[in-house]
Amino acid sequence: MGGYGSGRTGGRPTVESALPLDIDAMMRWGVIRPGAHLQGEVTLHFYDEELAIKFESCVGDSRDSWLRLQYTIHDYWTGAPHQIDDKIVLATTRPAFGGLRWWLMCPRLRQRVRKLYLPLGGHHFWSRCAYRLPYSSQRETVHDRAMRRERKLCARLGGDPADDTYPDKPKRMRWATYHRLIDKIAAEERIADQRLLKLAARWAKT
Repeated sequence: MGGYGSGRTGGRPTVESALPLDIDAMMRWGVIRPGAHLQGEVTLHFYDEELAIKFESCVGDSRDSWLRLQYTIHDYWTGAPHQIDDKIVLATTRPAFGGLRWWLMCPRLRQRVRKLYLPLGGHHFWSRCAYRLPYSSQRETVHDRAMRRERKLCARLGGDPADDTYPDKPKRMRWATYHRLIDKIAAEERIADQRLLKLAARWAKT
């Protein structure tokens, strides 16, 4: 086992593996509501545990709005409990089309963000930049990315990525669009096949 920075399969935790705290989702849940002072508790799934978070939010004056989070999290190394009591400042901007957009302020970097993250081995909800969390796609090889894009294009055409044939043209799709997507699938296949050719050449030498 490793602490923060060492995922269960090696390497740093990724954005996709961390527990996100999205301000738009919290507004939908009723955790944050403009003009209201709210208290309650939410339970989130965090790897093999359930993380019970007591929250308190006060959203009024845009210069004095905040979200308080209280929870117990166990240390990844020792299992020792840590009592967390964080107060996260809420900030606003005014979009060009009017109204207010609310943001979370990263407690560590003091930057406006829509999401904060709690990765494996972390104790606090901080921004992606504060934890230096990479995206899973950044760890992919060129060939892995090509295979992922190929599967995505195939699914867009309604096909099964496991099939060895190209999907048929979906109804109402223009032929020009269909042929363009098929050309992209073929291009990604060529990139992915390069790895197999390299492996075959390596085996031939042994």
